[in-house]
Amino acid sequence: MSYQVLALKYRPQTFDDVIGQNHVVTTLKNAVSSDRVAHAILFTGPRGTGKTTIARILAKAMNCKNGPSAFPCNTCRICKDIIEGHCTDVFEIDGASNNSVDQVRDLRENVTYMPSSAKYKIYIIDEVHMLSTAAFNALLKTLEEPPGHVMFIFATTEVHKIPSTILSRCQRHDLIRIPVELISGHLKRLCIKEGFLIKEESIDLIAREADGSIRDGLSLLDRILSSTTNKEIDPQWILNALGVIDHQVMHDICTAILKKNGARIIELIERVNDSGIDLKKFYADILLYFRNFSVIRLCGRQSPAVNIAESEKELLFQRASDVPMANIQAILETLLEEENLVRYSSHTRIAIEMVLLKLVQTDSGAGVDHIIHQLDALAKQIGSMASDSGYSPAPIPQPESGPTHSLRGEEKPLPAEKTPDIPRESVPDRNYSQGPSSISEQNTWENFLKKIEQTQPFIFALLTKGSVKENPHGEIIVELENCSSFDKNRLENKENELKHLCREFLEKNLTLKIILQDNRLNDSLEQKNEIKARQAALNHPLVVEAQRLFNGEIINS
Repeated sequence: MSYQVLALKYRPQTFDDVIGQNHVVTTLKNAVSSDRVAHAILFTGPRGTGKTTIARILAKAMNCKNGPSAFPCNTCRICKDIIEGHCTDVFEIDGASNNSVDQVRDLRENVTYMPSSAKYKIYIIDEVHMLSTAAFNALLKTLEEPPGHVMFIFATTEVHKIPSTILSRCQRHDLIRIPVELISGHLKRLCIKEGFLIKEESIDLIAREADGSIRDGLSLLDRILSSTTNKEIDPQWILNALGVIDHQVMHDICTAILKKNGARIIELIERVNDSGIDLKKFYADILLYFRNFSVIRLCGRQSPAVNIAESEKELLFQRASDVPMANIQAILETLLEEENLVRYSSHTRIAIEMVLLKLVQTDSGAGVDHIIHQLDALAKQIGSMASDSGYSPAPIPQPESGPTHSLRGEEKPLPAEKTPDIPRESVPDRNYSQGPSSISEQNTWENFLKKIEQTQPFIFALLTKGSVKENPHGEIIVELENCSSFDKNRLENKENELKHLCREFLEKNLTLKIILQDNRLNDSLEQKNEIKARQAALNHPLVVEAQRLFNGEIINS
């Protein structure tokens, strides 16, 4: 077969040809030039990023007739043999199919022999993590102290599976995912060499689908170039060939969610479904889109955490600038929470429609916490303005079921079961004289509440409804009954701050006991209303007349 795929046809043959791994190739070039190449090297990183390619270039650099040289000639017999894959002194071993201890023992026996034609005998073991534990153990001694004419080069995508005893004997180099811009530029150059014309946005789409892998990008480009006889390829043809979604659809989905346009969301899902695209992948793309949306909104368009084309970053940045961060986070949270529903649902389309329509209901404001913070700040500002003008705000009316003491004006005694048992030294009584060691009259529970009222009037109003008592250990306990879930959350958010203030002001520990509202009263009221409605239906003139005409009896009302 004469045709050669792009990944093989344009495989890098020198260190300078490697795309996106400058930190690795620079180190290796310097090591070769200074004759400081390690006897065991490990390349690790995602698929298609150049691990095996760099290993072959390093083998040529060590065995070139002009070497060791950081710039192998690729024309001498050794270099050509390595390129063609039949050099007798460079062994490429698949770790998955040669993972037994017996095969490693054979390797150990062979390393003692001198190379036949090259300067070094080099063993390249791909996917080395597939070796068995026994095989790794058999390799340890040879790997640590190999003969001077032997080099080991390992490559793996799962470095965490390699024993630490092996890792400690290797010089490790971590390869990274290739940025979209570098993949896109490389694909553009290859299209020109192959004589094809593809628009830039289509090249960027292929580069994004490559997910940081040069080899995956070349494979996708190969599929597209092989699928048509036209030298100028239509962007829609590329979308259909790859089975991916146009960026504009994702932008339209985002706009429909933010503008709360449910009908538009249904229309877009219908279009995606009719195009034959996998809906589960479509949902994953939505999740990734809003993740990028969030990162750009938070970190700016230049953030390296977003691996998309520059034009795409600019468009996301323009859209994200007007969207509150809380809204984006709420959308992301909902998408993640419902991911399993979409993944395991037998009706994927309905599940996605339900989730996206749920996003329409997401609050686009700043959130309840932000509103509460703003109200507290406003109340504090009003309080300071009132104190400056000498105005005293009206007292907050006390509920009938609350404590009988008043926090303003004349103090009234607490009921016996609710009065905190606080020693006279800590809570002074106005009816007896205080000694020189007694604490100031300001350090009372009532004045503590007044202190809270100045900065947190809503918390103050809730605490005034509670019953207060003190145990023998000097702990003040406030019981709050029939609290709503909203009030409970607010109190819990401020609990640590209240405890700290209480220790500072009263020098006592504070405990809040919060009891939620009992729904049984509501249930009883609903039952009474249901009985009344049933009785009214039975006494309706039409029902009474029907019973008389048919001499009937109602047996299930």
